[in-house]
Amino acid sequence: MIQVRNFIVLLVVFLYMLLNYGFMQVRVPPVDGAGVPIGEFVLIISLLTIRYSVFLPRLSSVVYLVPFIIWWIYGLIRAFSAVPDYGMWALRDASHVIESLFLILGFAVVARQKQLDRFFLWLSYILFIVCVYALGFPIMSVLQELSPKIIAGSGKDVSLFFNYTNTSALLIMAGAYLVIFNSGKSRQPNLYFILAVFLIGYAVIQFQARTIYLQLIGLFILFSLYKRSLLSKGVIGAFVFIIVLSIIPFTGLELSGRLGQAVSIEFFVNHFMAIGGIESDGLEGAAGGVGQRIEWWLGLYEQWISSIKKFLFGLGYGFPLIDFGIADGVMVREPHNSYISILARGGLFAAVMWLWMHLILLKIWRKLYLYFKNIGNTEYQNRLLILMVYFVLVWIFAIGEDAFEKPFIMIPYYFFWGVILRIGYNQKMLVKYI
Repeated sequence: MIQVRNFIVLLVVFLYMLLNYGFMQVRVPPVDGAGVPIGEFVLIISLLTIRYSVFLPRLSSVVYLVPFIIWWIYGLIRAFSAVPDYGMWALRDASHVIESLFLILGFAVVARQKQLDRFFLWLSYILFIVCVYALGFPIMSVLQELSPKIIAGSGKDVSLFFNYTNTSALLIMAGAYLVIFNSGKSRQPNLYFILAVFLIGYAVIQFQARTIYLQLIGLFILFSLYKRSLLSKGVIGAFVFIIVLSIIPFTGLELSGRLGQAVSIEFFVNHFMAIGGIESDGLEGAAGGVGQRIEWWLGLYEQWISSIKKFLFGLGYGFPLIDFGIADGVMVREPHNSYISILARGGLFAAVMWLWMHLILLKIWRKLYLYFKNIGNTEYQNRLLILMVYFVLVWIFAIGEDAFEKPFIMIPYYFFWGVILRIGYNQKMLVKYI
């Protein structure tokens, strides 16, 4: 029974990573536009299989649970209390609370060393599959026509496959994986380095998302703090990428990515500058979106401080935080900044609990990493570092998007944190160290 549960949970977590937005629409029962999302269904069933009399003392021996319990109870009460007025949309808007319960499953599923090893093996497999899957991005529209369709909660048809919503971040993660796990011990480190540069370069050129630039800067900072030996490789990789961009115009090739413009150094400089709202030819929309986001954030700020109650306990769940619609009359529900969403939905109280939780988790990660560094355990240093790569990518993505409200990002995110807590518990001598 437990083995079946563990297999299903791992499968669901990795399918969210691979299929992202399409898999997010899969429900139980598979009723058009209705039913319980597959992630929440697996979460509920799995939570019922845990022996809490044994589980909670083990978990609490590694992490201080008070802010987590307050976060879960407060968020769920606020969400369910809004259901009579707003229906299931109230629970959808509380996904950043509900999906955080996957931390419990992460701790439970990899309870044994064999299961922990299997998790990291599966992680390497899914990153490889993502890399192959990403090759279809240039013909995404053609592939989506061939894919089965699912009716989303908003009522529109969504392709189950070939959405690529979070694929660029996973390509970067895959590149980091190749360098982290094969640096210094592989017989062919240069081959893995070249593959890593290709994957990250492919993400930059094809996906053309401004967030990618910030994510790469974030990883440089991470490696400068915890893996300085990789910094030189990162600099060389960036240098190689610039050289390739410089050569492309002389080859007669015209490469274009998501935005349809020819790939060049000038394009990427202008695209990066668009982060600050600076316009250039062909990138007016990208730069204009910055001002639009700021307007949303300022409007929410005014609502948030309009009363003491809203300031402390937020605006609540079940309704869009902004007044903005896209194609087919679908309303955008979040202001494209998850930190503002958490603050606006749950108020200062929820934001403090969320921040407290993460400070505790970060402290545990850091002490675990330093512990394995002190005893010379490179394998576990690398395991912890690759999970931190994912966290950094998510944190940066959440600045300009609703990352914490997307189950295909948050389910792996909190599951990975549960894995880290299990690594801490499994080190018997480490409990005192933490």
